Parts: sequence; C-alpha cells; structure tokens
Amino acid sequence: MAADRHLAHRLGFQGLVVSDWGAVNERVAALVAGLDLEMPSSGGVTDAEIVAAICDGTLDPAVLDTAAERNLELVAKAQQRPPVAGPLDVDAHHALAREVAGRSIVLLKNDDALLPLAPDSSVALIGEFARTPRFQGGGSSHINPTKVDSALDEFVAQLGDRVRFAPGFTFDGADAALFEEAVALAGQQDVAVLFVGLPAAEESEGFDREHLNLPAAQLDLVDAVLAVNPNTVVVLSNGAVVTLPFAESVPAIVEAWLLGQAGGSATVDVLTGAVNPSGRLTETIPLRLEDTPAFGNFPGALGHVRYGEGIYVGYRWYDQRELDVAYPFGHGLSYTEFSYEPVTAETDETGQVIVTVRVTNVGDRTGREVVQAYVGLDESIVDRAPRELKAFVSVEIPAGMTCEIPLMIHRDDLAYWDVRADRFAVEGGTYRIDVGSSSRNIAQSTTVEVTGDELRLPLTMESSLGEVMAHPVAGPIVAEQLAAMQSDSSDDAAGGFLDDPMVTQLLGSFPIGRLTSFPGVGIEADQVRALIAVANQGLDA
Repeated sequence: MAADRHLAHRLGFQGLVVSDWGAVNERVAALVAGLDLEMPSSGGVTDAEIVAAICDGTLDPAVLDTAAERNLELVAKAQQRPPVAGPLDVDAHHALAREVAGRSIVLLKNDDALLPLAPDSSVALIGEFARTPRFQGGGSSHINPTKVDSALDEFVAQLGDRVRFAPGFTFDGADAALFEEAVALAGQQDVAVLFVGLPAAEESEGFDREHLNLPAAQLDLVDAVLAVNPNTVVVLSNGAVVTLPFAESVPAIVEAWLLGQAGGSATVDVLTGAVNPSGRLTETIPLRLEDTPAFGNFPGALGHVRYGEGIYVGYRWYDQRELDVAYPFGHGLSYTEFSYEPVTAETDETGQVIVTVRVTNVGDRTGREVVQAYVGLDESIVDRAPRELKAFVSVEIPAGMTCEIPLMIHRDDLAYWDVRADRFAVEGGTYRIDVGSSSRNIAQSTTVEVTGDELRLPLTMESSLGEVMAHPVAGPIVAEQLAAMQSDSSDDAAGGFLDDPMVTQLLGSFPIGRLTSFPGVGIEADQVRALIAVANQGLDA
C-alpha cells in the first residue's frame, strides 16, 4: 500500500506516493512508511490521528514535513503545465489511436497462412463483438471516446457485399435462432471470422474472475462454425487471458484485447494485411486455471490472501516448473519471418551488459520483430527463475534486410535484494543470455562474466558455519584460527569434526554459536566469540 521511503529513493523515484481509494488502514504508520497522500479524504479523521501522533511524540514532525513538501511540489507542477497548444484535432488523435491499436494486436496462430485474408475472399463475420466492440475496461477506467469504430463497419467499408454479418449470440448468453443463423452463414462463405470474448459483466475493477473460461455459448459457437467451415479465424476481445480449448483446431487466432476507440478498424487492418501484426503477449496464456501461480492461494481465507508464488510471477512460474502452456510470454507471430545470427554479449566500462544480435527478415514483406533478451544465472546463491526478461526492442526490418540490434542490460537489473545487507546487490558469475522472440522461443544464447558487488557483512553467533567459512574476508581468518586450534588441541575430537566433509555439509547451515553445545566438537563459546571478533576486525579494516 505504501512504498518504503528510503527504497523509493534508491530506485530513483522522487515523486509523490498516493494510496488506492480506501486502502489505508493505519494513517500514521502509512505516513512513516512513505505514503504522502491518502485518497479519498477521511474528512479530517486521519488528519487528527497525525496531529495526535505529533503531539504525543510518536511521529517525527520531519516525516510530516516531507509528505507536505511532496504534495506542494505536485501542486506546483500542475500549475506550471503549459496550456494546450491549438484546438484538438479529433481525427488526428483517432488515427493515432488506430495505429497504436494495430501495433498492440497479437497474432497467436496462423496455420497455412490463412491470414491476411485473401483479397477476393467472401467473409462470414460472426459475433456481437464485431458490431458492438468492447473497447475498454470497467469501473474507474471508463473514459468518454470521441467516436468508436466497429469491425463490422470497417469490413463493410472495405469489402462491401463480400462480407455478411450474423451476431451469433447476445452478451447475456445463448440464443438458438442467432446460433443457427451464424452457423448457416459460416458454411456459405469462404472464411469465417468469429469475434468472441468476455462481456463487461465478466471482468471489471472491484471484483475478481473465478475462472478463465469464455462463455459456454461462445465456445459452442466456435465448434459449430469450425465444423462447417475449416477456414475459421477467431478474434478475442478480453481484458485478461482466457483459456483456449479450441487452440489446436482453429487455424488462426488473433488476440485483440481491449483496443480503445479505434480498435474495430485496427483489427480489420490486421486481418486484411494493411498492418503486419507485431504485438507480443505480456502474460502467459495457460492451458488451465490449475496451472496458474495463484491457484491454491487465491482467494485465501478469512480476508487474507497468501502470495505463495513468491518471485515466480507470470512466465517465471511456468518456466521454473516446466509447465506446458497454450502460448508463452512474449509470443506473437508476423506475416513475415525472421532469422537470428549468433549473439554476443560483453560488459562495458560502466558494468552494463551490451548484447548484440543480427536479425534478418527472411520473408517477402516488411515487418517488426520484437527482439527479447532474457538472463539466467544457473549457479546462484539465491532463488532465481530460469530466465528473466531484461531488455527488448521492437525493430522494423524491410524484407530481405538484416539489422544489427544492440540491447543494453543494466547492471542494476541483475541485482537481487540481499536481506542480510538490506540492499540490492549484484551477484558475480557467468550469466546466460538468451535471445529470441518469446520466453520459450530462444533463437540464440551466449554467456557473459559479471563482476559481483562485494558484501562485507559482519558475523555474529547466529551466522551459519557455511557463511563463516565462505565469507571472503572472515573465511580465511576463521579457517586459520580453527587450524591453529586443531594443532594446539590435545584432544583430536575437534580435528575429526572439522575434517569430516559429511558432518560439515550436514551442519553448514547451523548457527556457529550453537555448535559449541555439540558433544565432541571441542570448541568453547568464548573461542567462537574471539574468532568472530577477529573476523569482524578484518571486515572493518
């Protein structure tokens, strides 16, 4: 709910931190944690709590001053905004919206190059979404469009009487007459383009979906249309992923999402080939709900949800567990094809990793490739996903041309949060660089050596034996002291203990201060304290 103020500074954020509406439970604690503005206003109730905390000394006035200054800075920035230059060009903005929407569409599947549609083909356009587009989300995301395109209108404008329309269903559910009409139409035309998706009532701000399914009536319609016309294209209208039980049987699938006011015409641009699709999935499409990271943890119990996936959010979860998916993160097809030459990677003088790869458009039309660079560290001291996206670039490449594409992976993006040091740290080692067109479609790989940050951590009686022996400064000091103890000891028990690899492996994570209670170890607590003191003196030097 509120960001840690010091962490926000470390991340370079200098702005104001504002709550979601109604999300604040403890205003004073939230203020200390970094929340500058509570929304909506509590009508003075939580303001009084802050005043009381100042008066009784439990809140440092400097914390309140910082939050007040950030609110005033935001007000000043808003007042300094220049006025809008000239009148609003509605048509120009709509044209831009159409271009953005076209670039956002993801071509999931295109067997036998069914898309783009053949110029002379007749089209059965099916599905209420083609006539009544769902172009935005629910709740507070609603905006007022200047105008709204529909795919039906754009198809008619471009194809004339070669396109015929049937709604097939209503947003409320099945309709037998509409169903039969749509299936009959599909069998009469060269291609069936079927728009299906989630009605607004199925997903919105303020509530969570309980499943990943498309409405049953629409799934039945897909099967029936496909049975009478194998040349079927499915176009999806949805705000978040849905399972696709027809993925193996339907030859062409277009993920159109919620595209905004110009989404209808933009979708037709892609279907007809006026726009070569270049969108990529920003989330994995799973085979079933049970495979998702949140399954088993959500919705939780008694008002509490456990985020049991930890760092394995999204594609990291599926890759870590090697789960089959319908379509992976980063996936998206084009009407052309690209080939990748071997990739190179090196660090520059500032420690950034520079990745270079040559990509060739081997098809017959200009297209955009989204080149993605993933990073993995197989031998890591912390838990990591097999690969994580660290850089990507969208590049337009003419047919037959080759582009040399540089990607920069920032050193800071390789860091993990070290709980011992309370800071981000870069782990040294041989990093694997995977470059390709999705998290599962890796075209080329290489490795690069990265020098890690030196973490000079003080040892305590709670430090594990493994931490003591592996520490870059303390390890040699402690090893030398232990060796001396062994040579001076009249009892060879300690020597036997330290020389037994099975025992040291078994106790590698055991706090060194507690080893003194083990029989036969031959090491006293005062001796361990003295060794730690010597080691920590070395750290301070």
